[in-house]
Order: sequence, then structure tokens, then C-alpha cells
Amino acid sequence: MKPPDRQWTEADLLAGPFVSIPFTLLNQIGSLQLPPDAVLVLLQILAAQQVQQRDFLTPQELSSRCGMSPYDVAETIGRLVEAGLLAIGVRLEADGTHGNYFDLRPLWTALRPKDPQPVQAAPAQTALERAKDVVTLFEEEFGRPLSGLECEQIRHWLEQDRHPEWMIVEALREAVLANKYSFKYIDRVLYDWQRHQIRSRADLEAYQAQHRERTRARDEAAAGKTGRRSGRGAASPRSDRDERYSAFYELFPDV
Repeated sequence: MKPPDRQWTEADLLAGPFVSIPFTLLNQIGSLQLPPDAVLVLLQILAAQQVQQRDFLTPQELSSRCGMSPYDVAETIGRLVEAGLLAIGVRLEADGTHGNYFDLRPLWTALRPKDPQPVQAAPAQTALERAKDVVTLFEEEFGRPLSGLECEQIRHWLEQDRHPEWMIVEALREAVLANKYSFKYIDRVLYDWQRHQIRSRADLEAYQAQHRERTRARDEAAAGKTGRRSGRGAASPRSDRDERYSAFYELFPDV
């Protein structure tokens, strides 16, 4: 059946501006779980941007265009923002004041097809992100917020000295076990490990085991020397003493 020809009475309306609405938006209203009031608000925002080159409408303006109360408009905008389908930006106007604008990019992102991507490992953290993680751990162990200089020291360990994050954490553990809550102490520990070419956890475990063995041997040697000195200084009991005069010998041990 042939559609009817356009009537001349329609010419003025058809000659007016049109709003371009992506078919994907209309097709995915259900999947996006958009209620009718949300769709109406989005269409009015889209129309204002395309026809009037206005990227922001007040709740009162949207209220009159949508036939809704300003409160309902504000509630609808809030739900769209929470759902990640709309954003409200802030910009500096020419007169020095701050103004708002509606950003529809979250909506377009939601409408794009999601191509299945292979599962990939999480990207490596930047030095700044690693520093933030280590700072949090330091603050938990120290029981206080770190100063700016202390945070800078941690970043220096990561970026300049190239100490891996796990090594800094191990040095912090060494300080806590030694009850030395000092950045200078931790820095000396890291310098000592660097001087002994510690590169991995296995290297550190082997170095710590050797250090414990040397410490134990040194303590045993010191204890042995102390025992020998005590042995030489003590008076050896004489076998020819008469036990009946033990009190006399205690007063005069050299007799």
C-alpha cells in the first residue's frame, strides 16, 4: 500500500529541526532497565544538545519539558548518574564562575557492544601506586600517618634505589622485630642487603640464615671465653684442707 503523500500542513513541522536518536538506544532500553521517565529525561538532554547547543538544563527546565515535577527530575538524574549512564561535569566559564554540563559519554559507552576479551593478568602497578600501598603498610605498623619526607623516602627507595616492594616490606618487618621504628634503620637494612647483592627472596632467606649462624657462633665463642676467664680466676679447692676448719678457710681462702 502506497503511503499517503505529505500534506502541505505538515511542511512547517517537517522543515523544523530533527533530533537524531541512535537506534541502539531505543533497542536497548529494556536491557539497560531504563524506566520511561529516565528515557524521557535522556531524550530531552539529547535534544537540547543537538538543536539548541545547550549541554545543561536546570531541573525546572526539564520539569516543564518532561511534564514532571522538579523533584522527580532530580531523582531521575540521580538514578542515571548512579547507574553509570550519565555524568555531570563542572567547567570554568568565561566570567570566572563555575558551570555544570551533562555528559552523555557514559551512556554511549554502555551502548557499545562488549567484545569478549581473554582474561589477562592485571597490569603492573606504577611506582606511585606501589608507593601508596607501602605507605599504608608503614602507617599501620608505625601507628601514625607518615610525613611528606617519609613518603618521599619510600618513593626514593622504589624509583631511585630500585628496591622491589617486597624487599622494602621485609626491611620494615626487620625493623619491627628489632623494635626500631626508624627510617634510618630501614635504610641501613636495605643498603646492607644491596651491598650483599640480594636480588630475590631466596637470596634474602639464605643471607638471613647465614647471619643467624654467624651470630650464634659469635655468641657461643663469647660465652666460651667468659667461661675460661671465670675458670682461671676461681680458686681451686685444696685437697689437703681439713673440712673441720671450713669456716676458717672461707675467711682466709689463700691460706
